[in-house]
Amino acid sequence: RRRLWPPSPRAISLALTLALLLGMVGAGSLLLDLGPIVLRALPALLPAIAVHILQISAAAMAWRLLFHAPRPGHAIMVQARWVRESLNGLLPLVGIGGGVLAGQAIAQRTGRPFAGVAAGATVDLLVESVTQLPFLLCGLMLFASLAPGVLTLGQAALLAAPLAAAAGFVLAIAQPRARTLCLRLADRFGRGAPLRRMAGALEVVNASPGALFGAAVWHLLAWTLGALEVWVILQSMEIPVSLSQAYAIESLGMAARSLGFALPAGLGAQEAGLAAVAIGLGVPAEAAIAMAMLKRLREVAMSLPGLIFWRWSMRRGRAGGLSETAKAS
Repeated sequence: RRRLWPPSPRAISLALTLALLLGMVGAGSLLLDLGPIVLRALPALLPAIAVHILQISAAAMAWRLLFHAPRPGHAIMVQARWVRESLNGLLPLVGIGGGVLAGQAIAQRTGRPFAGVAAGATVDLLVESVTQLPFLLCGLMLFASLAPGVLTLGQAALLAAPLAAAAGFVLAIAQPRARTLCLRLADRFGRGAPLRRMAGALEVVNASPGALFGAAVWHLLAWTLGALEVWVILQSMEIPVSLSQAYAIESLGMAARSLGFALPAGLGAQEAGLAAVAIGLGVPAEAAIAMAMLKRLREVAMSLPGLIFWRWSMRRGRAGGLSETAKAS
């Protein structure tokens, strides 16, 4: 076990590549059945990519606010957010791993401690999760007004429960007493030292009320731009939907993806959620499935270059570090 752990970078790269290939094979088999439907919706792919670039930019601005001044440049943060989504979308990292790995590039390019950058990525993920709750609640109200009686109270509660739990967790750990209690419990189970190291890393994050509020606003904008993407796709398919319908589809569909958090990128849960909500609002079943699949195709089309860019940037960073070491010697 000592020889095999920790795994070498080459072993990690091989495992991630194999996972990516398996995922592509599974996606290819799925497209054999749904290919004709998706092909008819392909003209909407470029507009969807354009809207999602704006969404990435807004999410990058939210992450940037959690750094103390001088903050990283806008271009660095947009690239990091792109890489973060690419890693989470194509590899089995359960949401948080992409932010940590993307933080390596920020640490290399800005000279900041990696632990602090990773901590900031974790806080940004928590803020993003919390802001999804009001986004979902607005979508539920719109859906109830547009399609009364279709969604039961129990189904709405099931969608909101994970996000409400995440929001409650964040509010709880924001209280000093709750943090003290967590440290005491960790000490009792012999995990106090790692938790204190994590707390020390979080101290470098700009968690002032103004920064957190600004990050929340940017994330809400990013969620709303996702609704614009749904509207653009359906309009390109000549399916007349309103912006309020698109908002309801996106908010409830992304909540369904949150329910499938154990699946890489919510594979299957996102498509089923988006299609079911769209059908509930009167969108033809074929068009609803095409819209859901096109959003996934847009994700793959943007994530593959992002994964390649991440590998290239990490290799360039390691090469730069080796050359600096050679010069010093």
